[in-house]
Amino acid sequence: MRLGSAARTRNPSPMLPSPIMTILNVVELDIGRHLGIDQRIPIGAAILTAELRGTAVDFTIDSCILRPTDMAETLFAWLGQHVIREGATITGYRLKAAITSLASLPGGDDAPALRAMTACHRQYLLDLSATSAGRPVSFREACEQTGVACSPAKPEQIFGAWVRYDVASIEEHAQADAIATFRLLLRRLASINQVGRSIADALGNHLRVWLDQRDDPAAKAHVDDVLSSAG
Repeated sequence: MRLGSAARTRNPSPMLPSPIMTILNVVELDIGRHLGIDQRIPIGAAILTAELRGTAVDFTIDSCILRPTDMAETLFAWLGQHVIREGATITGYRLKAAITSLASLPGGDDAPALRAMTACHRQYLLDLSATSAGRPVSFREACEQTGVACSPAKPEQIFGAWVRYDVASIEEHAQADAIATFRLLLRRLASINQVGRSIADALGNHLRVWLDQRDDPAAKAHVDDVLSSAG
């Protein structure tokens, strides 16, 4: 598998982390699965933020999942609180596709959060991706092939939880995958050169401490995996 980057960025060294790293994981419903078509709709997102403060790294994680009766403006307002930050690097697996997916929601064209990311005025964008034998690798495949734990939830489980208004379980899966995306970023950093490896090791050490201190499902999905590996 070859990891790649399709970043559109103002940062002259996009693989060197800025003081604020915002990891975006968008949750989609696979509504075309039983019809044999590729039809997905975004219903929310999880965001992991890693902020460098001197020699320390402060991690925060949050999520917003729309219920079937919720309006898209709720999600866009929440996104704005997290992504519109001067100097932040916004990272996601197939980030551009995720932004395009969010823009398909009603009001997406006018949402300040999406305009900020697509216009790239105040943030740097880092689009993680991978290919294998010339074909795109899915997020789950990328995690499996790099030894990174990700949410075990299947598309039908997410759909079932959503129609039952069980957004709490979807948030757990979304947050776990946001952490997984950050770990994929660390893998990418470590693969570039020795400097990248040193940065990835330092960030990975901070991530291990943060995960070990938490007692929530998303952290538990990673803590044993991270503690037993290079992270």
